[in-house]
Amino acid sequence: MLLRIAAATLLFQAVTVPIWQNCLVVKVSTVNEWCRHCLDWNRTTYSFKLDDGTVYVGQTHKRLDVALDGHTKLRFEKDGHVGDYIHILDDAGHEKKIRVTEKIAPEK
Repeated sequence: MLLRIAAATLLFQAVTVPIWQNCLVVKVSTVNEWCRHCLDWNRTTYSFKLDDGTVYVGQTHKRLDVALDGHTKLRFEKDGHVGDYIHILDDAGHEKKIRVTEKIAPEK
């Protein structure tokens, strides 16, 4: 019985509910980078400001359907082996995953 309780506790800790936070799209910039495999490859950088003032900066090679100065939802994902990711709900309601390149603390 004790073993079942311990297993259920570990399983409950492993399955966490994602926490979506409100954020504001504060900056979008696109740079055309050369790649030896792809001559026309754009890298787009997005900056998302949370309600507490923290800014997450992420990069992707795909354009997201988000409006500058528009409100959206953000979810943070910690990946200990590769890096951190944020999940964004775009204007169409689709979830997009991008790699975090920078985290800026809120100004005091």
